[in-house]
Amino acid sequence: MVSGVLPRAGTGGYDFRWLVAQIGVFGPSLAALAVSATVRRELRQNSLRILPVLVLALVAPGVFIAESSPSSVAEFGILPSVVTVIVGAVMILSFSPVNRRLRSPGTGQVQEKPEGRWVLLSVVLFPGLFLISWLLVNFQSGGWEISAFRNGALGFVWIVLVSFSHNALLGGPLGEEIGWRGFLLPQLLKRNGPLTASLLLAVGWGLWHLPIDLYAGFLVRGPGAVVARIVWTFPMTILFTWLFLRTKCNMLVAIFLHASIGMLSDFGFSNYDASLVVFFILTTIAALVVSISSPVFRARPRTDIHRVSAGEP
Repeated sequence: MVSGVLPRAGTGGYDFRWLVAQIGVFGPSLAALAVSATVRRELRQNSLRILPVLVLALVAPGVFIAESSPSSVAEFGILPSVVTVIVGAVMILSFSPVNRRLRSPGTGQVQEKPEGRWVLLSVVLFPGLFLISWLLVNFQSGGWEISAFRNGALGFVWIVLVSFSHNALLGGPLGEEIGWRGFLLPQLLKRNGPLTASLLLAVGWGLWHLPIDLYAGFLVRGPGAVVARIVWTFPMTILFTWLFLRTKCNMLVAIFLHASIGMLSDFGFSNYDASLVVFFILTTIAALVVSISSPVFRARPRTDIHRVSAGEP
């Protein structure tokens, strides 16, 4: 797996070069806040309230991690791990319904409180699909190993918590999702139905990774990596749209979904690459099912995104 700028998953240390590059990872969210700030005063104030959260997420855990320069999340020291989890909690509170001053950059509306079951699903959906994929692959080949379990059950839970927080803050979700789902998707929904908007967003989201995909590859090497990324992104984006609309356009849910994918490479699953292939197949099936059966995908383009999220025609 990769961030928007630098490859990860054991390909090098989290050093200060990585930290500087993270500024680029925040490009979509920073652009969304800048554009929305030009619309009206309330959104300008909203952008100014969100900006310190982005700066805190980049600087506080990033400096501690870069200073120790570990090669994986499992090698983070106690201080970087604790700081990452604390800042992650601050970020969650900032984007949760508890913060009644938070507005969507794309609509200007205050975020409503989503149903808890959909929020929970946003955390477990992709890890659950990956775990099923991993079990199917290893049922045929054997080699049931998850290296993160070597530290025991409590150690594994701690690595999950640190990995989820780290990926949410610095793996792309916070730096991208304010832009993709918080701003661009609501804008696309004004002129397109949810499925068309999802496919258009998938192309933009995939092309955002073009520099790193040409440099490091994605599933394949060369220009084909760009195509592979976009194809990979199509079913993901449909599932993102489905849960985003089901949770009343909650940006935190989009961050959770994104982080839950990014952290999968941190746990040392055996036969990881083969499991990713099956994972893509399962996500494609899930995307087809929800795009056909969910009422949110039958909504027509309209300015009121909250009526779209309710599945109203």
